[in-house]
Amino acid sequence: MAKINVGGGKGHPRLPGWTIVDLRDSADLVLDISSQRLPFADGSVDVVFTSHTLEHILPQKLGFVMDEFRRVLKPGRRTENGFSGGILRIAVPDITLAIKAYSAGDRSFFDKSEVTVRDREAPIGGLLASWFYSISAVGNGHVHCFDEPYMTYWLNKHGFNQVARSKFQASLLPELRTDAFDRHPHDSLYIEAWHDTLSGGGRS
Repeated sequence: MAKINVGGGKGHPRLPGWTIVDLRDSADLVLDISSQRLPFADGSVDVVFTSHTLEHILPQKLGFVMDEFRRVLKPGRRTENGFSGGILRIAVPDITLAIKAYSAGDRSFFDKSEVTVRDREAPIGGLLASWFYSISAVGNGHVHCFDEPYMTYWLNKHGFNQVARSKFQASLLPELRTDAFDRHPHDSLYIEAWHDTLSGGGRS
């Protein structure tokens, strides 16, 4: 059984059976997912988990990433006992939450945020802007952002014909419901996706 944690090089624990894929040297597999193919055979992977990583991928490169996830994942399906086959679990910052806070003038959302806010003394428009882009000192901050319909659009476009919204530590897979995986419940959108066909992939 092959399971990969994409972007898990920052503090995610090493777990038996899991391969951490990241740009960081701490990863099991050091790889730039925006330009390099995943070194797994078609339809060979059971789980792809990625948390607060896809917002770091430029829009023009995200299709390649989604196609690779779709290519390596086994077909999946819901069962009476939960789920079988291949599944993709995504967590990203949820712009709906930030926009609602901005519209309501709710600075407390940004005060509690686990997404980097550059200048907490700025007017609320500045808090929203830095929440969206979250540019770090090393320049590898957020370059894309998502709500549920937009993420669903990307997944459908690239071959995931089954998409379901999830919640913090509420995966269809019991293994993913632990502290080793989901993070940032204050800010996040959680999505699970799969495909139920053997042939074909997405398109760039």
